[in-house]
Amino acid sequence: MLKFLARIARLLLFGVIAFVVIGVGALWFTSQPEIDPSEAAAQAVIDATVVRRGDLDVTINATGAVTPQDQVPLFFEASGRVIEIAAREGDRVAEGDLIARLDTSALDSSIAEAEIAVELQRIAFDALSAPARTVDVAVAQAAVDAAEAALGAAYSTGNPNADNVAALQADLARNQLYQAQLQRDIAANSSGFTPSVNGFIPEGVEIAPEILEQLNRGVAGLFPSISGADPDQFTAGLTQAEYGVQIADANAAAAADSGADAGSVASANAGLVTARVALDRLANGADANDRQAAQITLLQAQNALDQARAAADRARLLAPFTGVIAQNNLNPDEPPPSQNAAVLLLDDSALYIDLAVDETDVVDLILGQPVALRFDALPDADITGAVAEIAVVPVRGGGLVTYGVRVRLDPTDQPVRIGMSATATVIVRSLQAALIVPNRFIRIDRTSGDAFVTIEGEPGIFDEVRVRLGVRNATESEVTAGVEEGVRIVVLPRGTFDPFD
Repeated sequence: MLKFLARIARLLLFGVIAFVVIGVGALWFTSQPEIDPSEAAAQAVIDATVVRRGDLDVTINATGAVTPQDQVPLFFEASGRVIEIAAREGDRVAEGDLIARLDTSALDSSIAEAEIAVELQRIAFDALSAPARTVDVAVAQAAVDAAEAALGAAYSTGNPNADNVAALQADLARNQLYQAQLQRDIAANSSGFTPSVNGFIPEGVEIAPEILEQLNRGVAGLFPSISGADPDQFTAGLTQAEYGVQIADANAAAAADSGADAGSVASANAGLVTARVALDRLANGADANDRQAAQITLLQAQNALDQARAAADRARLLAPFTGVIAQNNLNPDEPPPSQNAAVLLLDDSALYIDLAVDETDVVDLILGQPVALRFDALPDADITGAVAEIAVVPVRGGGLVTYGVRVRLDPTDQPVRIGMSATATVIVRSLQAALIVPNRFIRIDRTSGDAFVTIEGEPGIFDEVRVRLGVRNATESEVTAGVEEGVRIVVLPRGTFDPFD
């Protein structure tokens, strides 16, 4: 019950306060002096202007950041240790300049060997394909003549070595027969033969008896003891020795009458064939198959050299275009990074700003349109560009549809740097001597879509008229009908609060 009574008391208090406030307000309004209606209207005007003629530019505005023409991360195609860094961050390099190099000591020797092999194969190919010199033909002809002479000599003469061997064998057979006959005669003519040298000493020469005895004993040792031998026992040996002499004489006669040696003739003939082939090649050129084989061998050697050089090239990092080293992640005597790029190269020969343009505005853009650029970092710089690219496929995000537009900057002396932000203004249409009304003085009816402006015909007398609009930009619009030049238009409050009306 107490809570209910307290609530009633608060409501009564609020009612009393409201009544007092209303009464005080009514007394204040009734105490104010009466104001002329025209003066009241004049005091209610928020803004005013006149319809004028002038130039109207329809523009599209968008913002973006400066980007280079190309930005390429560079990687080594080979592995190894970095032994040279020729360009650091911030350095400018030309196309083909060396940026860094890996250790190629193992490849250098392979390249040198491949170069030697190519040179040798080229010499061999040139020798086969080039015309013969006169002196070379003369030398080859002389070789043929010499080979023909050698072959004739081989046909006309026998083998001197074979003749000599046969004659020596015949002499040896006769000597063996003589020895056999001597032994037989000694056995037949004496029953006890003791050789002595006494009969061979000249008269008047005196030799001690003991020396003569030693000589006789030595001579006796040279002869076998044949005392009392039977001469018939030597018949078989003599017969064999006689046959040996006959055979040796027959061989010697055959060797003398055999004529040319077959081996010598074959060797001389082979030399003649070789000499004639060499002369024929010089006179008529190498065989087509030989030239083709030599050319294939040369191409194989050149291919091996190219592969060795390509392997060495993969160990060098060259600039693919002229630009600036924006980032260098290499360290001497260490391998290149495995995840990141070795070098980031920027092509700053042309600078661009990429814009995102709404689908309602992109239809008014064409390639080559001039663009005014306003940089936050260079507020007073006059920098221009042109539309270079317009994307065909849109980008959708957050319910918006935009198209990428690339603006290429014109050459400038201003210190524009990559990454600077700028606002691009593209003039898509220009009108001259058009009736212009600021957009803030125009009211668009949401239901009908008609446009209205409030005009002041006489001081304090206002009238809202419908107008037809033409071209519009962000701040002004062209009026094609409804008002004339010089008419005063105003902006009035939407309503007036009058508690006693």
